[in-house]
Amino acid sequence: MADERLRRLPTRGSGAETVYVRRWWRDPVVVCLSLWGLATTCWFLLGGAGDRTQVLVTWLSLPPLDLAIVLLSRRVARGTDGAPRRFWRAMAVGGGIWAAGDLSQALISLVGGPARTLGAAPTQAGAALVGALLIVVVTLTYPIGTRSRAVRLRFYLDAATVLSAATVLFSALLIGSGIATADFSAFATAMSGFIVLMVGVFVTLRLGLSGSSPVQGAAAAAIIAGAAIQGAANMIIPFGVQGTMLTVQGLTLVLPCVLAALAARLQERRQARGPRPAAPSRSRRRFSILPYAATALVFAVLVVSLLSGTSPQAWGAVAGLLVNFALVVVRQTLALGENARLLDRLDDTVEQLGQQHNRLEALLRHSSDITSICDADGRITYVTPVVARVLGYPPEDLLGIRLITLIHDDDQVQVSSRKDTLFGAPGAQISYRARFRHADGSYRWIEVVAVNQFHENGIRGVVSNARDITEEQAAHEQLRHQATHDALTGLPNRRLLAERMRELRPSEAAVLLVDLDGFKPINDTYGHAAGDAVLRHVADALRRCAGPDALPARLGGDEFAVLLPGAGLEAAERAAGRLQDLLAQPAQVDGRAIHARASIGCAAGPTADPEALLHLADARMYERKRLTRIS
Repeated sequence: MADERLRRLPTRGSGAETVYVRRWWRDPVVVCLSLWGLATTCWFLLGGAGDRTQVLVTWLSLPPLDLAIVLLSRRVARGTDGAPRRFWRAMAVGGGIWAAGDLSQALISLVGGPARTLGAAPTQAGAALVGALLIVVVTLTYPIGTRSRAVRLRFYLDAATVLSAATVLFSALLIGSGIATADFSAFATAMSGFIVLMVGVFVTLRLGLSGSSPVQGAAAAAIIAGAAIQGAANMIIPFGVQGTMLTVQGLTLVLPCVLAALAARLQERRQARGPRPAAPSRSRRRFSILPYAATALVFAVLVVSLLSGTSPQAWGAVAGLLVNFALVVVRQTLALGENARLLDRLDDTVEQLGQQHNRLEALLRHSSDITSICDADGRITYVTPVVARVLGYPPEDLLGIRLITLIHDDDQVQVSSRKDTLFGAPGAQISYRARFRHADGSYRWIEVVAVNQFHENGIRGVVSNARDITEEQAAHEQLRHQATHDALTGLPNRRLLAERMRELRPSEAAVLLVDLDGFKPINDTYGHAAGDAVLRHVADALRRCAGPDALPARLGGDEFAVLLPGAGLEAAERAAGRLQDLLAQPAQVDGRAIHARASIGCAAGPTADPEALLHLADARMYERKRLTRIS
């Protein structure tokens, strides 16, 4: 199946277009290069061929590999821009130069007689040197990926320290191998190897110190390994011997080319996969052990050189040690200066944080609002001191208890029902009003705004801001009571009666409509105070006859009503009879007995239209009033 051989990945620069990238073990270029390197290694290690054959195989294998480096590096350069493109273009040009030098060396080996060593001709050695110099120049000028002048300077000092140590080491190896007495060809070949090794060291520093490199991942490992092998090869070829050394020399010439071509192909595959998701931001390491390890390496070279007596290697090691010492001193001086500046900034920051802390603490301490933090279980982890003034609890006594336990039982349901909303997403917010238990056992009305802040470092909980609204709630309830109740009798008014009837929909109910007979003569005879006393007497009678589920109301003037939820007409008639019996008892006003008579109309039916039911009861009440007059 195609999906077993290919992996579908988006193409860079196009949201709609897609490319298919083979797994690395199914990539034909990677497979061919790997098999080439493996076959060459096995052929050289197994032996059996003469020196002449090994020399020809080596030099004839290099030009095709150099051309592969050229083609693959150009493809990588086309897929990138900026500094990485310059690097890969330099790799392509360098590969072309190497191809010309290796091709000339192959022709010399074919027509120049029975060559039995891998010593390079001046043309090949010069081409190898020029190609290596081109790449090292581009690498040295490659940006290190930071705009900070201090970071760039620190990187260059560390790189110079490591490179100077590598110079001492490689120089000691070259001097020890007899370069002082070598001809130009051997000298050029050895120096090209030295430069290639330095390029490998510098690329390694790019990855280890700055994290900025034109080559990433497996491609970087391949190109660094190739540079190391190539450098070692060029350093030992001019001074090598025949026999088994010829096998090692052949491998160290072919394998670097294979690895360089493989690095280009792996980098191309990495580009085809597109940009990777950005990694979490991490602070750059300010300390690296590489410069100190490099200085220790110079000491080791100096000690080894001194054991063999005073020699050019020893003097080179001394010179390298002085250079390293100077670089480390400069590096540490800069580091100490930077640390001093950082400490000054840290002191200023600590002072500012202290001032902000004191300011915030004063604001929280003197605020009228309670600020608290609760964990995922609803337990209080922090609460401001103002809670002692509002609810009477010391702050430390509330830590660890569940907030819900402070809320009145009747209000817990509405808070618990919104818990999923609050904990459902970061930044979710709810607000509610509830009665919170005071330390003295009473309850205070508290308005709370709670925000989910589990995603915030240092909080990891629900932040609540609460304020005492007990007086505000009392005023609100008082205003509502005044708007829905009669001021004289304390009975609900017509507005509240209509609301209750609408709340009963679609059920049925019975309504009693009560109208006092002869109330005006009472006012005219005894005064309005006596009339008010009679109205209060009627209201008491309504309360006594209505029952716990009924709602007596004053509609206005001398009109009253009683709502009997779920009752029928018969129940309404019985209630009307009880009311008449209660009204038969006179009201006592200033020692006088005043009788209040009333006409009562009863109606029962659905509460979908409250006014229609009241109109029906009103019609029956007037019919009773008319019948009473006739009789």
